[in-house]
Amino acid sequence: MHPKGSAEALTQEILIRLDDRYAAMFVRIWRPAGTPRATVFCLHGFTGNGADFDYLATFLCRNGFLVICPDLLGRGRSAYLGSGYDINVYTKCLRALGEFAGTENHFIGTSWGGTILLLFLQMTGSRGSKIVLNDVPMRGGPKVDAMRNEVLAESALTFPTRAAAKDYVSATRAVMGPVEDTVFDRYVENRISAGTDVFRLAYDPSTTGNFGALAGREYDLFPIVAKIDARTLMMHGRGSRVLDREAIERTRLARPDLWLIDNMDAGDPPSLMTLDQALLILGFLSAA
Repeated sequence: MHPKGSAEALTQEILIRLDDRYAAMFVRIWRPAGTPRATVFCLHGFTGNGADFDYLATFLCRNGFLVICPDLLGRGRSAYLGSGYDINVYTKCLRALGEFAGTENHFIGTSWGGTILLLFLQMTGSRGSKIVLNDVPMRGGPKVDAMRNEVLAESALTFPTRAAAKDYVSATRAVMGPVEDTVFDRYVENRISAGTDVFRLAYDPSTTGNFGALAGREYDLFPIVAKIDARTLMMHGRGSRVLDREAIERTRLARPDLWLIDNMDAGDPPSLMTLDQALLILGFLSAA
């Protein structure tokens, strides 16, 4: 079920100043009628883009939230840099979104987007009122390395026709769980980019340039969650490869207000494209 009277986002390009140049970041802006209840910033997964949140953003917007969905550099309609993708680049992207900040700001990060969000909050001291971490790989290890290898192999793919690209996306994203056909079709269209002679998936293959250096590197984001001044919800589908219940329970000793919803029949990661998931997030963001 798609939200009734589905709206379309306003769009804007923001220039991000890099060391020796500027790059344009494409942003979808879902602005409600009247004064927003709060601003919600949505950060997509590594191979995704801001259009992944179209369903959820429409729903939250119609419930009074200003929703900001960027295509981080190297993804979707934003500029492809060809090299140099690192946390400093993504931090500049998130800083640039500050122009949309209100008196109350929430964040939703899916998978890699949640990782970037937590590092950004730690590095900059920025604050959010509430944070949703959607199947975020909180700790490094073999499972995360395997996920990187899958992306690395996929990043080199090209397709002779748009139909072939759509078939690939439709087949490989079946793990999203049950999603209404019209919503899924829109998602698929936004995951494909036309090149000069071929079609590719809508992200720069060069975004994987540092994967070799990251292989085998361990990290742990749970200490950040324990320290940030924000109420946090962690979401995981039934097939999650990165759910770490033991680490979550340890973190709850310091943060008993940490929410966890797991074993969801919602995909891997949860798609955020169904009414039940949208209602869940609305309830969390609206709770006193």
